[in-house]
Amino acid sequence: MLTSTLGRRAMPALALAAGLAACSGQQTATGGFTPAGANPYAQPDYSAVQIFTANRDNNSVLAFRANSSGDVSPSVTIAGSKTTLGAPDALALDAAGNIYAANDGANQVAVFAEDANGDAKPMRMIGGSKSNMGPTEGILVDASHDLWVSSYSADDVTEYAPGANGNVAPINTIKGSKTKLNSPTGMAMNANGQLFTANSGSIVVFAKGSSGNVAPLGVIAGGNTGLSRPFALAFDKLGRLLVADEGSGVLVFANGALGNVAPVQKITGLSYPAGVTADKDNHIWAADFSGNSIKEFASNASGNATPLRTIAGSKTTLNGANYLAFH
Repeated sequence: MLTSTLGRRAMPALALAAGLAACSGQQTATGGFTPAGANPYAQPDYSAVQIFTANRDNNSVLAFRANSSGDVSPSVTIAGSKTTLGAPDALALDAAGNIYAANDGANQVAVFAEDANGDAKPMRMIGGSKSNMGPTEGILVDASHDLWVSSYSADDVTEYAPGANGNVAPINTIKGSKTKLNSPTGMAMNANGQLFTANSGSIVVFAKGSSGNVAPLGVIAGGNTGLSRPFALAFDKLGRLLVADEGSGVLVFANGALGNVAPVQKITGLSYPAGVTADKDNHIWAADFSGNSIKEFASNASGNATPLRTIAGSKTTLNGANYLAFH
């Protein structure tokens, strides 16, 4: 996120996935297909579910009851000096509900316990010279609890072992001219273990097990894609790729899409989409960074669609919402 000197690529200073069965931040969502003929507008039961977001400009991580709407107070607010949070610009949850947050330009990831609230101290901090971690605006926790971190200035992706803590070396790095990585941000992993990474004007896809200076398996790029500044990625349970594109809106690509392909849906009307995920019914949720809101859309929403739900207002304390994850 671009401030006066650091941050999200080429953003004006003031302009500034996962299913419900397993909390997994911006990673793969598999199984649980919506039955044929199901109403894409139906409201699921969210009474026991929370949706988390990184609240960059209030130096906090927030959660809201997913059945709430309008000007409501957060159910969780992680903020204060002990948290180490300062301009958090990346968020993920693992399957246990632990919360991972990265501060813009801080070169480290803080890990909070599932029940963290208030001025909570992280239970782990990952970063330091051995970590080779650069300024990050994208993190992912995969099904094996490995942590993946993208560095927008170093043009690389680093992977850390489950439970990594302190100044530890990565177990894997994807970096080099063959990778086509260029200011990478958000990531998502599909059911086949393929790593999708938002890039400058494109999305690069790496095969499972990729390491080093390796060519991507494929790229989503070109005039037909509508990609402008893709930032956050997620998969829904149908295998569709959801892209929060800061310049274009929320783009939905068909399962398996690669190359210069058009999205099957494009949701517009958002001020600055910087987070996206899908729930168990494939409803699409978006974090509107400069609109200071979280919005839920039907699974087939397209164009300037009316949200099914909007969380916004002074009580929410939303100020620079980015990334979304359910738990």
